[in-house]
Amino acid sequence: MSDTAAPPVIFTDDGWILSAADPPVTLLDLETKVIGGYAGTGGAFWWSVGDHEVYQFETERGEIFGQSVSSFDDGLRSFVHSPTPGVMPRIAQNIRALIAESGGPMTALSRLSREAGLPFFPRVRMNSHYDMDPAHAGYGRFRRERPDLMIGRPGESIPQGTTEWGIRTGLDFAFPEVRAHRLDIIREIAERFDVDGVELDFMRHPAFFRIDEAYANRYLMTDLVRQARRRLDELGKERGRKLQLAVRVPPTLYDSARIGLDAGEWIAGRLVDIVVVGGGFIPFETPIREFVSAASDTDCLVYGCVEGTVTADERGVRALASLWKDAGAAGVYLYNFYTMSPEWNRRTARELSNPHARNRLDKRYELTRPWSYEGGGGHTVAFGYASPATQLPVQLPPTNDADEWLGPELALRLADDPDDAERRCLALRLDRVPDPGERLDVELNGVCLPPESASASPGWSRKVIPETFWVQYPADVVERQEEGATLRYEVGPGILHKGENAIAVRLLSDAKRSLALDAMRIDLAYG
Repeated sequence: MSDTAAPPVIFTDDGWILSAADPPVTLLDLETKVIGGYAGTGGAFWWSVGDHEVYQFETERGEIFGQSVSSFDDGLRSFVHSPTPGVMPRIAQNIRALIAESGGPMTALSRLSREAGLPFFPRVRMNSHYDMDPAHAGYGRFRRERPDLMIGRPGESIPQGTTEWGIRTGLDFAFPEVRAHRLDIIREIAERFDVDGVELDFMRHPAFFRIDEAYANRYLMTDLVRQARRRLDELGKERGRKLQLAVRVPPTLYDSARIGLDAGEWIAGRLVDIVVVGGGFIPFETPIREFVSAASDTDCLVYGCVEGTVTADERGVRALASLWKDAGAAGVYLYNFYTMSPEWNRRTARELSNPHARNRLDKRYELTRPWSYEGGGGHTVAFGYASPATQLPVQLPPTNDADEWLGPELALRLADDPDDAERRCLALRLDRVPDPGERLDVELNGVCLPPESASASPGWSRKVIPETFWVQYPADVVERQEEGATLRYEVGPGILHKGENAIAVRLLSDAKRSLALDAMRIDLAYG
């Protein structure tokens, strides 16, 4: 596959319109509110087929949402972590309406995508760890009837708060029945519908075996991927065009293999055409270069993932696109941006597809605490389980020895030449404003920034997508003030550089209080 065939941006959709729109959703609704939002962008459209073995398309081999329940109880713990009044009947009614009108969501979206010139990939969530009530319509009879196929066995005592507890609700792919079910759905999608490929989303959610068995069992998942590849190749020969197989995997080759996903072997064995790297939770610390290097002798394309609940600021999206392009990646995979407006999609696609124009646009490079791992739910535990340690958060212990550097040295890579920017700003997110008797020393690449040049203010401002985005269309990015404190420095020319930058921080103080550093960003403003 040549680079010219690679879309610079992949837009993903979790089926928001089925959840958010009042019934009946029509073919025209899909054309105007879904496909119309991506047409003409030069990107690809990848659509989620469901979750928890309950599917939101006209499947003949799986369970269609709402099919196995006689009523909907809005008070049950659901797939969005809380009760969802009105959502369950909307999904069920909208699927039925589309089946009656146009054959179903998959039939309609595949045809509309083809007409719009959008490469269309259904996305199969390979596992789900939502801590959901078994009576919920989204739970699915597969698990309800076979709880013995889950990572946590019925009646097993697992200490709450452990990783084992967090991933206990997922299916265990050591069982052939689990692998057979996933393969059956993958094959049905490729066999029955006019698709360009299929994505196996191993980041929803990334735990597939019991922890002590995961690495040894990776051959089982490789066999599943190999069987999917074989069937897509057979169908491609029948149709006279290649059907692509894509996977989304944890952010490192090591962590992928550790949890049972031998992504390096899949690339080397030419089992996959596209690899999407990570969940987007630690985007600036994701070593995408190692995936690009692994794929260098193959036709496999590598994409970096931007998670909308983590990086919604357009400056951050641009920075990541530049970083990944600089590393040799084919483009950007946008996750949880699916209710953004058509105008946002088109503007973003223009910026992500034109590196020369993007060079003169403002960027934000950032290290953050991986907030998405916190909260204790099964899926958040799985995200942390499948990911490497990060540089932040870190505690800054006080020291009164000016001759000793007691503090961390952080690394942040820039794809821009910072001296091309009109302004360069370093901002640190702390848990509190430093006291008058405390001094924070900051060095950039060995150059000490004058402490008196720092401006401190309470709070930390960042751009986010509202939490209601999944049932709100069109959504927009808003500024949100968060807890903590901001310490800001204007940085002169000649200090930062393209490539990896070293940022050292220490707290000079006679007091006993430490400071917590939760985030750090470098803003480049071009004017």
